[in-house]
Amino acid sequence: MVGVDRLNRVVAPGHALIPANAIININNVQSLTGLTPAEFLTQAAAAIGRTAGYFEWGQFGVLNNPIIPPQVSPTTADSTFRTPHTLGFSIGVQREITKDMVFEADYYHREIRNLLGVRLSNLAFRSRVTGIGRSFDPPNTTGEIRTFGPFFKGKYDGLVLNLTKRLSRRFLLGANYTYAKATDNSLGIDTTGTDQFIGVAPVVVEPCPTSNPGCTPQTNANGSFISRNGNFVAQAGTFVNGPDLDKGPSSLALDHIFQVNGLVDLPWQFQIGGILRAQSGFNFSRFDALNRDPDGNGNFNGIDFTAGRNAFTAPPFVNLDIRFSKRFDIADRVKVQLLFEFFNLLNRQNPRSIQNRENIMSEPFGSITQVLPGREGQVGFRISF
Repeated sequence: MVGVDRLNRVVAPGHALIPANAIININNVQSLTGLTPAEFLTQAAAAIGRTAGYFEWGQFGVLNNPIIPPQVSPTTADSTFRTPHTLGFSIGVQREITKDMVFEADYYHREIRNLLGVRLSNLAFRSRVTGIGRSFDPPNTTGEIRTFGPFFKGKYDGLVLNLTKRLSRRFLLGANYTYAKATDNSLGIDTTGTDQFIGVAPVVVEPCPTSNPGCTPQTNANGSFISRNGNFVAQAGTFVNGPDLDKGPSSLALDHIFQVNGLVDLPWQFQIGGILRAQSGFNFSRFDALNRDPDGNGNFNGIDFTAGRNAFTAPPFVNLDIRFSKRFDIADRVKVQLLFEFFNLLNRQNPRSIQNRENIMSEPFGSITQVLPGREGQVGFRISF
């Protein structure tokens, strides 16, 4: 409140004070204070003991104090920028078993290259070593450079088996099974990875602690070593691709999916249809309670990289939806269908979220912490004319 009172007194000599509750903006500041917008910013900062530049006219022309200076993200684009692309092939066979039943098998292979993302391109390799701390390589040795580029990649292999029986003898049936293996090393287009260094490891020397002057400093000149903080330091001269520390199953990929759908025509224009779907649980990572920082960036993303990203699988998902319907023919062109539908008929507690922390007695690691909706039903009707 003291600061606000001081700002109300920032006016040109001989000018009336700013009226109480007046809203100052870049358009009315001169009429309210007798000062130009630039002069008001300088004097307003001085009135509360701050240096020039403490205030600015914000995006909407009102007085603003950017406590955290805005940073364009990403700052730069990688010099080797390439267009993301996918290389792949597929093979399929189809066989008619009977006149109303068809079996299909398809195999898909995809290599996703040059996935885009962000990393700190000038984070020094030596930052991971105990006793050196977070530091940066040229051209900016005083701060980080967030760089956008094609640093990541992925791979997908999938086998799809499908059996379809067309509607005959008053029923149709479809069954589908998918096996997939999908991996990548990207945490997301705007998320920096666990290890952001890409390049040839330089020679680094781990300094001895002052408490142990007799120790022998470790170096990677002739081989890799483990720093006192537990970080792996690769041998000098070897290529280090930091993003591969996050290589693991893709977050949205499922190993197995099985689905059966069917429809039965009953007398008196009754129908029963349903879909049964069973699939592997989603992938998740174990939380790193030790907050390890393998590249020395000081950023902890909570992934236990020693176990591997997405190395664990939630309990499976099983769901059965059923529909009962009755059709009424009102006239030649008017038909009414009455519907009774049930979702998750088995009332199964399918997982929505999983406990990814250890040493929690009430919720063991891998246990379900939230579930998807249980059994639900609805009634409806449809008119066709």
